[in-house]
Amino acid sequence: MTQIKICGLTNADDARAAVRLGADALGFIGVPGSPRYITPDAMRAATRGLPPFVTTVVVVRTPIDAVGYPASTLQYYDGDSAAALLKRVRVFRIQNAASLDELREYRHTPDAVLLDAFHETALGGAGVRFDWNLAVEAKHMMGDLPVILAGGLTPENVADAVRMVRPYAVDVSSGVESEPRRKDHDKLRRFIAAVRDADREISGDTGQE
Repeated sequence: MTQIKICGLTNADDARAAVRLGADALGFIGVPGSPRYITPDAMRAATRGLPPFVTTVVVVRTPIDAVGYPASTLQYYDGDSAAALLKRVRVFRIQNAASLDELREYRHTPDAVLLDAFHETALGGAGVRFDWNLAVEAKHMMGDLPVILAGGLTPENVADAVRMVRPYAVDVSSGVESEPRRKDHDKLRRFIAAVRDADREISGDTGQE
C-alpha cells in the first residue's frame, strides 16, 4: 500500500484532519524563508495530541538545521546525516535525464530517497511536476531503496502517478492547499481516496463481490 505524506503543515487543525482522513506521515518545513516555515515550538504545538504510529517529518536544507524539531524522520536536500535515532530521506530535485546522474553517483545510505521537481527559486512546494518516466527509471536504479514521489501531485493526477511509478510513498503540499499554510480538507480527502483507489486497482481488489 502506497504511503501518503501530507507536507507543509503549519497548524494542529490541518494535521489532525490529515491523520483522520488517512495520511501516514505529516511533514513540517524547517527551511527559513519558505512560505510554510515553522519553528520547532510551532511544530510541537501542531503535533501535540496526535495518535501513535503517525510519522512526523521535518524538512530542512541540511541535517544540522533539524536540531530542536520533534520529528521521527529527517528529510534533507544537502549533505548527509549520521543521526542514528532518525530515519533519513534524501531529496533529489529532478529536471531532466541528466538530473539522475546525481542520484546514480550518490554514495551515502539514506533510508529512502524523495524525487521532487526542480525549481529555480524554491526547494519544494512549488506545485511543479517532472517527467514521471524519470521516476520510473530512478526507481529501477535504486533497487530495494524506497522511492518517494513528489512534485505537482494533486487529487486529479495522483492515481495516475501511483499506477505508473508504483512509488513507496507520495508526498503532497501545495496540491491540497486552499492557500499557502492552509490545507483544503476536501482536497485532502480526495487526494487520499485517489491513492487508495489506485492501490486497490493495482492489487486487483475492486471492492466488488
